[in-house]
Amino acid sequence: MDKQAMAKLKAAMMEAETVAQLTAIIIDYTHEEMMQVFGELEWEEQARIKDIWNAVS
Repeated sequence: MDKQAMAKLKAAMMEAETVAQLTAIIIDYTHEEMMQVFGELEWEEQARIKDIWNAVS
């Protein structure tokens, strides 16, 4: 994944506010790509994503 694609995915992840929005992103990217970008997020950004996912349960 090139840097431009990674930046686009990161922006989409940071704009997401709901599980449905995150799920829509997952459809467009592979698990590997998602994990690669997630791993490069700051811990606060990772926590925000986790909070969105955990809101479902």
